[in-house]
Amino acid sequence: MSRISLRDPGESNVRRLPAVKSSTVGVWTDHGPGPAGMACGTTSRSAVARNSGDLLADVTAKGERAGGAGTSAGTASQNAPAGGAPAGPATAQEEAQETARETAERARRGVLPLLGAHWPFLIVLAVAAALRCVVILGYPPILWYSDSYNYIADAVAKAPDIVRSDGYPLFLYILLPFHNLTLIAALQALMGLAMGAAIYAVLRRRGLPWWGATLPALPVLFDVYEMQIEHMVMSDVLFIFLVTVALAALCWFDRPPVLLCAAAGLMIGYAGIVRSVGEPLLIVLVAGLLLRRVDWKRTAVLLAAGVLPIAGYMVWYHGFFGQYALDTSSGSFLYSRVSTFAECSQMRLPADLKVLCDPTPPAQRPTSQAYLWSIDTPLYKFSHGNQFSPAANKMAGQFARDAIESQPLAYARAVLKDTLHTFTWNRTQSDLTGSGPSFQFEPVVAPVTADKTLWWVMYYPQDKSALLRYAGPSLGQPTVTKPFSSIIQAYQKVFYLRGTMLGVILLLGAAGIIARWRRWGGLALLPWAVAAVLIVLPPMTAGFSYRYVLTAVPMACLAAGLALSREPRSSRKAARPAATEPPQAPAATEPPQARTAAD
Repeated sequence: MSRISLRDPGESNVRRLPAVKSSTVGVWTDHGPGPAGMACGTTSRSAVARNSGDLLADVTAKGERAGGAGTSAGTASQNAPAGGAPAGPATAQEEAQETARETAERARRGVLPLLGAHWPFLIVLAVAAALRCVVILGYPPILWYSDSYNYIADAVAKAPDIVRSDGYPLFLYILLPFHNLTLIAALQALMGLAMGAAIYAVLRRRGLPWWGATLPALPVLFDVYEMQIEHMVMSDVLFIFLVTVALAALCWFDRPPVLLCAAAGLMIGYAGIVRSVGEPLLIVLVAGLLLRRVDWKRTAVLLAAGVLPIAGYMVWYHGFFGQYALDTSSGSFLYSRVSTFAECSQMRLPADLKVLCDPTPPAQRPTSQAYLWSIDTPLYKFSHGNQFSPAANKMAGQFARDAIESQPLAYARAVLKDTLHTFTWNRTQSDLTGSGPSFQFEPVVAPVTADKTLWWVMYYPQDKSALLRYAGPSLGQPTVTKPFSSIIQAYQKVFYLRGTMLGVILLLGAAGIIARWRRWGGLALLPWAVAAVLIVLPPMTAGFSYRYVLTAVPMACLAAGLALSREPRSSRKAARPAATEPPQAPAATEPPQARTAAD
């Protein structure tokens, strides 16, 4: 019997499907096309090629592609006239109708099995979408944070910011013509849903059942703090979305295609100018691909593509400020980190840096965030409120480096304390407020004109005019609408990811990596390493805020899911030395395999 064989990308096992027997229509046999001519043989091959790349089919379709291929071949047999001569439609209109019917039938055969295989997760996704609708209806049009007004001003002014790079204002600038804040909230809500779907899709492809792939997606889909940050004019969601999608794409294939590597590199590079914590992620990805033994060509393409957005932004920044940089605030942020423990009596400082010393005993000092924004700190007084000016940033950076070199153990203790704070079961009030308003859904939202901490928004003409232009006369003031606001306020008391739960998720990922130590941790290593960097880097460079920890949650969940999945045989073989693999001669009756190109 003639056989058609197909191989899924990333798999080493082959499923062979019996070809449709026909006395009048040729099929592709072990030695070539049958006597009825090339046309029908080409039809069978194209059907196989098309179905071999179906989304999630290697772990969920359970033979449905075989039915699809057989149906295609059977349809071709029935439509072919005796003698092998083609009998096309009589008119162009009939031909168009026939083509439309065939297209609809192919779409039906592709969509219905997909929906049938994933209906439990689709219900979960629908519930998550409904909750986001409740948020949008309960707090229209969107919520604000102190940084939000800077983002709006930068988007309208089309100028780089010295405090933070302007990847997110670029996103806002693209949406400026719509003058619709609800559109921003809706798009960011869709990003949250897409992240959960991406985690589920990768884990289903890697062999987990529907419930096993759904569990790691739940923190992203249902954590109330995730939904709250999605409903704010903040850069966090765009950053998390870019990193999550890039990692999901790289974990989809064992050897990612070159174009996919380029796309992932561009997303990671863009993420680096959305939030400064993303700047080292490109190096992490390159190292992870090399440990996975992805060839140099793909790795180089990812690196080159990732450098492009960063280099382009630095050139743009140079045009305004005369230096190639992403911002001029890293020194001031690092100063806030070390000011919680730095003792000038243990440091050898030049005279001009001693003005930055805090005489308060370390045990009585405030959190690191206060050293950035409080008006009572040495840096604020020295810079006269311009703590991010080039001169202040340079001096603060030098002070911070001297403090770390003089007191390395104190620095390590401060970083460790803040990192471990991530994994506590309960949140304290200081964690909720952070460096500004509470990151919760509140019964009342004060207007910007009545918030004394935001006096500068209406004081400086450029900030006020930018807000008026983007948000209109209402200034984007959110309203609290019942009963939707009451529903989400009750929801937030129960449904959020506690720090201890995140710790367990990270431990699961670490256990899977250790179990695959011969393969350098397998696929789970890359997302787990990114999650670890995103958790540790803020306490190293600025300080603790649970808002910063949210960026690591999707990557930690993806890593935990991959750690529990069974890697395909091709991944296991890729990590072994070639010399240890015994040669396998194909059987004499083995038919040629139809492969889906990975490049």
